[in-house]
Amino acid sequence: MGNIIDIHVHFGAPSNPYNMCYWSKKFESQPAYLFLKLTSGSLFKKLTYPDIEKKLINAVTGSEEVDNCVLLAMDKVYDLKGKEHDELTHLYVPNSFIADLSKKYDRILFGASVHPYRNDWKEELEYCIQNGAVLCKWIPSSQQINLTNERCFPVYDFLAEHNLPLLVHSGPEYSIPTSDERYIEYNNPRYLRHALERGVTVIVAHCALPYFGELDTKYLDDMDEFYKLFDESKDKPWKLYSDLSALAEPLRNIYVPEIQKRIPQNRLLFGSDYPLPASELSYKRNKNIFKWIRAAFNAFSIKNPIDKNYYVIKKMGFDKKIFTNAAELFDQIIRS
Repeated sequence: MGNIIDIHVHFGAPSNPYNMCYWSKKFESQPAYLFLKLTSGSLFKKLTYPDIEKKLINAVTGSEEVDNCVLLAMDKVYDLKGKEHDELTHLYVPNSFIADLSKKYDRILFGASVHPYRNDWKEELEYCIQNGAVLCKWIPSSQQINLTNERCFPVYDFLAEHNLPLLVHSGPEYSIPTSDERYIEYNNPRYLRHALERGVTVIVAHCALPYFGELDTKYLDDMDEFYKLFDESKDKPWKLYSDLSALAEPLRNIYVPEIQKRIPQNRLLFGSDYPLPASELSYKRNKNIFKWIRAAFNAFSIKNPIDKNYYVIKKMGFDKKIFTNAAELFDQIIRS
């Protein structure tokens, strides 16, 4: 059996000459910033890079259940001419920084992020692959990426050639804001067909689930399109997967039975979305009230946030292969 891998762990840090990371003032008004402050123990003091790194490394290296975590870089916003835009970028985490962390800590895997509009996208992706990248991450709304634009097509072909998975955020995005709301549309899984048709291994993040249930009215179509995409994939040679990141939330666990019914278990990948906290109330309910209370107590007693997420997802009743599917997928990456 392969390693148990959490494929969806975020990193962010204030501007710092040592790591070249960046986040905007607008990002500091988002829930993700509050979670960073909570998880780093900085709720009532200034959030610093050393605090963030310490908590992250402790969570990853201190996990007793998860062997490796994919730490995600986040590229800047680029326009169609290939020009980078710092003023439109709300979170920037360089590939080189995550690559260095993955070399320093063997339980960290390098999740790259290369904007397809970059004029040097090929050189950057080659650098990432040579330095151990296991996937490429995009958030279309935040990075202002039109997944159907022809600038993406050669990038798709390159990713397919190297079997490097493309992890694409789908559904509502409440953590990293956008500077152009028109790009929110491209968080809908319907726009992933171009990548799939060109042979890319596509991972749909979060199963494109709404975050606030029926109140997320403008995102319910994203979930419907997610299921349509998987239904369509039954008759196509698509390499289509989805991760379960941010599923361990009270308002999302109602979707678990439908996911288990409609999505093949060998196409699901475990992810936590750390530093988003897992809720002890998100596991599969048991009709026996005493078992329900015991499971809640067990989850509450787990101090490591990545282990807690693992426990909650495990209690939902998924096939145990979801925890090792990523290891098999990453073994197929061609690095030459």
